Parts: sequence; C-alpha cells; structure tokens
Amino acid sequence: MLGLAINKISPVKTVILILLIAVGSLVLPNILLHSSLSSKPYQSTTVQLRPQQNPIKSILLWNGSDRKEVRAFGLGQQAFINQNCTYTQCDMTDNRSEHPIEHYDAVVVVFNDEFTSEDQLRMPQFKNGRNLNQRVVFFTQESPVALKAYYNMTELSNFFNWTMTYRTNADVPFIYGRITAKSINLKAEEIARFRGKARRRGAGPSRNKTAAWMVSHCNTHSQRETYVKELSKHIDVDIYGGCGNLSCALDVLHHSDPQCYDMLESNYKFYLSFENSLCPDYVTEKFFKIMAHDILPVVYGAADYTKHAPPHSFIDAGKWKPRELATYLKLLDANDALYDEYFWWKDHYHVEFSVNDMSRHGFCDLCQKLHEPAISKSYKELASEWGDDGCLGVVD
Repeated sequence: MLGLAINKISPVKTVILILLIAVGSLVLPNILLHSSLSSKPYQSTTVQLRPQQNPIKSILLWNGSDRKEVRAFGLGQQAFINQNCTYTQCDMTDNRSEHPIEHYDAVVVVFNDEFTSEDQLRMPQFKNGRNLNQRVVFFTQESPVALKAYYNMTELSNFFNWTMTYRTNADVPFIYGRITAKSINLKAEEIARFRGKARRRGAGPSRNKTAAWMVSHCNTHSQRETYVKELSKHIDVDIYGGCGNLSCALDVLHHSDPQCYDMLESNYKFYLSFENSLCPDYVTEKFFKIMAHDILPVVYGAADYTKHAPPHSFIDAGKWKPRELATYLKLLDANDALYDEYFWWKDHYHVEFSVNDMSRHGFCDLCQKLHEPAISKSYKELASEWGDDGCLGVVD
C-alpha cells in the first residue's frame, strides 16, 4: 500500500515522505521509552536500550572500598588488565567527587554487616534524576540474616537494576568458589568406574584425629553450635577459633592462614563446613577451601550442594541426626576404601576458592555485562530474598 501511495505523488514529495518516515522511526521509540519510564522510572519492566558508544565503562564503587574482595581486585582500569579480564575497557573508582553520579555506567553499592558509619550505610542520591543507561548494583556476600539489623529492604523498591551476589539468580555472580570439571559431561558409568578406582587406591596419609571445626561466630541463626554440641557427645570434634580452645593463625585476606588448612589435612579426616545461616545458595569459603584439600567436608546449610560440587564428594549433615552422623563418620574412619571413594573426583575437577579468584570472576563479569547489549530493568522489591523471609528455619 505504501508503494501505491508513493507512486501517486511527486518525486520531491516522495523524498520528503521517506525522510519523515526514517526520522520518525528513530525518534518515536525514544519518545515512547521516555514517556513509559519517566513517571515511574524504576519499574521492573525490561526495555531494550541502544548500546552507549563510550569505549570505557566507568564504575563507581559507592562504598566498601576497604573490603578484602575489592582490595584483592584493585581500582582503576589497570586492575581489569592485571586480572586478565576478557573485557578490560572498564575503569573503577571509589572517589564519589571525581564526577557527578550520573556520569557512571554503574554504581555499585556494597551491603555488609561490618559497616557502622552513616556514610557507609546510606544509599546514593540522584538529585538530577536517574540515567536510564546506568546500572545501580546491589552487591553483597552476606546472608539476609547478617544484613537484617542494618538495612530495611522494604525501603529499596525499584532502586536497584542489577544484583551482584552469591545467589544463582544474580545478574552478576559473585560466589565464594567454583568446582569445574576438567572434562565436559562425565557419564554415570565413568563416575562409577572412578569411584571404584578410588576405593582401591590404598591407604592415604596417616591421620590420628577425626573431625575439626574452625569457627568464630558462636551463636548463629542456623544453630550449628547446637548440632556440633550433640555430635561431640558421640565423636571427637576439635574446635579452633573464638568458639573453641584451639587456635590457628589468621591472614590479612583470609579468615585463616592457608597453613591452617595444611595442618587440618595432615591431622584430620573430616572437617565441619557448617554455615552460620540457612539461606538459599549460601555456600561460603568454609566449603570450597576444604574441597581444595584432601579432607572430607561435612556440610550444613540450606544450599543445594549438588549444584556446587561433584556427586559423592561431601557429606550433608542436614540429612542426619547428630548421633546417626557420628556413626557414619566412625564407619568411614575405620574403612579406608569407603573413605577414599569420596575423593574419586580429585583428578577430574579443578577447585577455585581464593579471594583473588572470587573477585576476579565477579568484577570481570561486571565489566563484560556492562559492554553487552543493555536491558533496562529494576527490582520492584528485594525483601522476598533479602529480607526477613529470605532464609529458612533451623534443620530439625
């Protein structure tokens, strides 16, 4: 029909008509986008935006620059180069006064239970309105239980565009560790063969102690201390740290000195990787660091550990009563073949657990996502995942 209409008008008018159509196709979507978001600019509807032409994406770290994960990665564009990121065209600063806040492609707000000052806890203000191409990022490694006393999540509706957390649904994953297969798609029969081979590998290093636990938070939401107290009635558990009578050296970037884990590996068969909160996906370094050593972790948490680790590589305490677990650990302690079978995966997987690994993946992924085609969205609410109902009750 358009072709018939054009044939009936003069060439000059035809050119004018074509130009008007072309201009309209460029201007109208932007008008519609502005009108649909201007009255409620932080709705969670998603809209495709035009990629910005800035070759370097600027990131403002609003707070928390003294956090160990930030110190491990570094600031400036050079940090992305030094960390061998796939995308290095990003520049991160913690200087709020360097540019107006609207200048930045991303504003990262750190949520942490160690912040005490008003300046660390307050949210950024956008006096000149929000930039639709800007991402305000909710960044935390803490559980909702830890954040509860410091933040009211119901006040953060339609404020954040992305999440950067340990949750599996995070826009930018920032997880404590990774266990990845060296060979893709190990089949069930291959795993069975490797497990059988592990049972015949012979006696490992001689260890004269049963179970160890390093812990500094003594009264927790998960009530892990109650479980361990009952478990200790049936099996020996040596407790290191502020909640026990044994000690191990601390490290600047790590909760415990790496040599502590070497000591555990040499002396103990089991380690209690018990989380302080029972929250979905919450798996911390307590698990991944042990997986990098030849000691069998006993886990206690609300995450699906099968999504984080190979099959038959850990023991889930949440599926056992303390007395029952003690009986099973005694069985493994007395049977080298059954114990060794839990290490079948060691030659076939790679473990990452350090603060440097965690930070590199997280901030490199953030840079890459900023360079990908932009989707405008915001979270209508955070309370369902990060508020009072974001964690589970205690395992019976």
